[in-house]
Amino acid sequence: MSLLSVNFMGLPLKNPIIAAAGPWCRDAAAMQKAIDAGAAAVVTETIALEKSHIVSPRIFYRQGEVYNTTLYSTMTLEDVEQEVERLQKGNAFLICNIRGTTPSELRYLASRMQRLGADALELCCFTPIGTKLEDISIRPEEVGEMVRSVTSAVEIPVMVRLPHHAALNPAFARQITQNGARAISAIESLEGINGVDIENARCEMAAIGGCTGSHLRPLSLAATAVLHQLADCEIAAMCGVEDWHSIIEFLMMGATAVEMGSAIMLRGYGHITETLRKLEDWLREKGYSSLDKLRGNALASLTAFEELPERLLRVKMAAPCDGTCPDGCRARCVGACLYDAISQGTEGITVDAAACNGCGLCVSLCPKKLFIMK
Repeated sequence: MSLLSVNFMGLPLKNPIIAAAGPWCRDAAAMQKAIDAGAAAVVTETIALEKSHIVSPRIFYRQGEVYNTTLYSTMTLEDVEQEVERLQKGNAFLICNIRGTTPSELRYLASRMQRLGADALELCCFTPIGTKLEDISIRPEEVGEMVRSVTSAVEIPVMVRLPHHAALNPAFARQITQNGARAISAIESLEGINGVDIENARCEMAAIGGCTGSHLRPLSLAATAVLHQLADCEIAAMCGVEDWHSIIEFLMMGATAVEMGSAIMLRGYGHITETLRKLEDWLREKGYSSLDKLRGNALASLTAFEELPERLLRVKMAAPCDGTCPDGCRARCVGACLYDAISQGTEGITVDAAACNGCGLCVSLCPKKLFIMK
């Protein structure tokens, strides 16, 4: 068995990277590039009974954030079938992402995708754009009905994609697992607008779009940790999966696999190959014999807020600092200290231990890691 191999929803994946639904998997040629680059599975762009119309411009980038105002396939069902027939999967797997407004629509799409040769399904109950499914965001039982309509109609495994608010809600996890889903993918991209042109009083985007990027990884990590405890199923982490390091983070929080999307679009399909190489190098360097050995390792360090012990740690300097770091920090710690415990004088940066309240912000701010808490 390969060092990177994982078993996800009963599918023997050669590694944990799944190319997520998006324009980088828009057709057979695009999915083939992801497979050839090493992705263990590919997810189609969201398939619905009606194809999406084309909007231009529709993809925006701003300081590491990606916004997409067309999240659904622009192909008809017949077009999708033709594209899938062209795909050379090899030892990779095809996951069809489907979206419907009613259980009957989803049941029809699920059955059709199974006949088409899909190895698994990803159920898209939520959407960051559009209004057709807006009421479902507060009805876990309706999500459960949709999941049941799909799992009862097919024999292939089903996972459900969740947004942040639903991933943190035990009611959604309960409905999904009780109705037969094998996995949950989270988190769905968030609603976002990339800015406002204040000179002309107009939005930079013509419509609200789905926002993703590394800045959302903290939300995805939290959702992964919560789902690992709430849901009796496997987790495919998504949104903020950027590189080998972030993949390890998600696996240590309990994920079995990850879905990579915008990072492929921004860095090219070769980024999958590079990420897998660096991931394997790290595992060998650290002496891990399989990914199973690190899954969930970081969860033991998390504690519920109510159970945190009350204690006051104070900051000390680990080494002298004159406040003129070459990276231009400009003694940010001084201005950032809300308790006036840090000052800069002729002797450099000093800490008044008696005034320190132990918030820890300076520890995170210092580029040289010169503050320690004791």
